[in-house]
Amino acid sequence: MQPLIRTEEKPPWPARLLGLAELAGWGLAGLVAVRLLWLAITPAGPLGIPLAALPSGPVVVAVDPFFPAGSAAADAVSGLDLVLLGTRVDAASGRGSAILATPDGQQKSVGVGEEIMPGVRLAAVEFESVTLDRGGAREQLYIDQSGSAADAAPPRQDRK
Repeated sequence: MQPLIRTEEKPPWPARLLGLAELAGWGLAGLVAVRLLWLAITPAGPLGIPLAALPSGPVVVAVDPFFPAGSAAADAVSGLDLVLLGTRVDAASGRGSAILATPDGQQKSVGVGEEIMPGVRLAAVEFESVTLDRGGAREQLYIDQSGSAADAAPPRQDRK
C-alpha cells in the first residue's frame, strides 16, 4: 500500500522549475497591483510626470503643417527696376517661381532662393506678388495691374 503523503525530501526538478515560475508570476502580479494602487493615489500626467510639474493653463502651439517655414512679412514695396510678369505658386512645398523682367529688358524665370541680380534673391512667391531678399531686408514686388479691362480683353473678330 502506498502512503497518501509523499515523503520525498525534494520534488523532482521539473516540479521545482514550475514552482519557481509560479512564484515569479505571483510576484509580477503583486508589482502590477502595487503600481495600480500608486496610480490611483497619485494622479500623474503623460509619461508619469506629476501634474504639478506640467505647465498650468492652456498651451497653444501654432503649427502650420502645410507651410512649416512660413513667410516673413516684407518691410517695404520694392524700388528696384524689376517688373513682375507672372507667378507660379507651389502650394505643396511652399515654393514657387516668378517671371521677372530685369532692367536690361530680358525676362527670366527665377525659383525661390535663386539670385535675380547681384545681392537680390527671390524669398517667397504669392498669387500676385513676390518677396525679395535684398541684403537681409525684405521687399515686396507686385504684378502691375494698372491696365484697363479693355486692354486685357481679347480682340473681337467681325463676322461676315
